[in-house]
Amino acid sequence: MKKSIVFKGVYPALITPFKKDGSMDLEGLKANVKHYMSVGCAGVAFSGSSGEHAFLTREERIAGVKACKEVIGDGYVIAGAGAQTTAQTKEFLKDVKEAGADAALILSPIGNADNDGVVAHFEELAKEGLPMILYNHPAATGINIDLELFERLIQIPEVVGMKETSGSLPLAAGILRKYSADEITLFTGCDDLTLPAFCVGFKAIILATANVAPKQVIEMLHLVQEGKIEEAQKIYWNLAPLTATIGDENKFPALLKKAVELLGMPAGDPRMPVLPATEEETKAVEEGLKIAGLK
Repeated sequence: MKKSIVFKGVYPALITPFKKDGSMDLEGLKANVKHYMSVGCAGVAFSGSSGEHAFLTREERIAGVKACKEVIGDGYVIAGAGAQTTAQTKEFLKDVKEAGADAALILSPIGNADNDGVVAHFEELAKEGLPMILYNHPAATGINIDLELFERLIQIPEVVGMKETSGSLPLAAGILRKYSADEITLFTGCDDLTLPAFCVGFKAIILATANVAPKQVIEMLHLVQEGKIEEAQKIYWNLAPLTATIGDENKFPALLKKAVELLGMPAGDPRMPVLPATEEETKAVEEGLKIAGLK
C-alpha cells in the first residue's frame, strides 16, 4: 500500500509568532522555519494547536503557509485544515492547497459522526486531491480513530497516514504490525511519548517540543534507529521536565511560546483568551530549559 508520499523525520508543530501589536509576525515565522531546517528537521507543521489555529484568520492561515513554503527548501510543509463540518474543512483544505502546502493535517469531524460518517467526510475531502494526514485527537473531537476505522480510511488514496495523539501505543502497534512505516506515515503527536513511540517503530513525529529542542529530538530518533536506546533515554529524561511544563494544557501554548522567546527566537504572547506566562511559570520554563541543556 505504497502511498503517494511518506513523511519521515522530525516536524516542529510550529508556534505562530505575533508582534507586540498582536499582528502575525511573518518574518519571525520564516526565521523560525529557516532555523529548524538548518538543524535537520524534515519539514514543519503549521496551523495546529501549537500555532493557535483557532485564533488565526483565514488570511493569516494562507499567509502562514505561503511564508513557510517560501523558506522551506527541500522540506515539507504540512498545514492544519481541520474544522467542525465537512463543508468548512473543505474550504480550509482548498486554502492550504492553493497556498502550496504539501499535505493537510485534518482532525476527525467534531461531534456525533459514526464511523460511516467519518469515512464519508474524508472521501469528500479527498476530491481536492491533496495528501491528507488523519489527526486522531479524541480528547478534542470525541471521536477515536481505532484500528478498524483506520483500516477503512487508509484505503482512500489521498489519506497517506495519521498523527496519533490519543496516546495509545497498542493502537500504534496494531497499525505498525499491518502497515509498514516505509509505506504509510504514522506520526506521534504526544510529546511525553517520543521515546516509546520511536521504540515501537514510529519514523516521524509532529512535536511541540521540537520548537525548542529540535536537535535533541532528531538525535533521539537517530539513536533509537541505531539501537542506542540508553543514549536516547538520557535525552528523553533530560527533556521530560521541559516537555511537561510547556505542554500545560490549561495555558497552551503560552508556556511553549515563552520557551521559544527565552531562546531568542520570534514568539510573542498568545492571543486571548490564553494569557501570557506568569513570572512563576516563566521560572519553571527556565528551569526546564536548563535541565535540558538548552540554557
